[in-house]
Amino acid sequence: MDDRDRLVTAEQAAHYLGLKVATVRRLTATGALPSVHPTGGRAVRFRLRDLEELVRMRSAPMRARS
Repeated sequence: MDDRDRLVTAEQAAHYLGLKVATVRRLTATGALPSVHPTGGRAVRFRLRDLEELVRMRSAPMRARS
């Protein structure tokens, strides 16, 4: 498996993107950030390649609004 297909948690995704976990969850809820349910249950994971793509799509640093 390619390392870019690795699944990470919301906390890891937030750290990678420089965002709060709540912002990652909001991006997921709006469809701006694709997520995966590996067990078919409530667990949510994110593909590293999707995080990289989001970073590429955004030219300005992503920061949560205060």
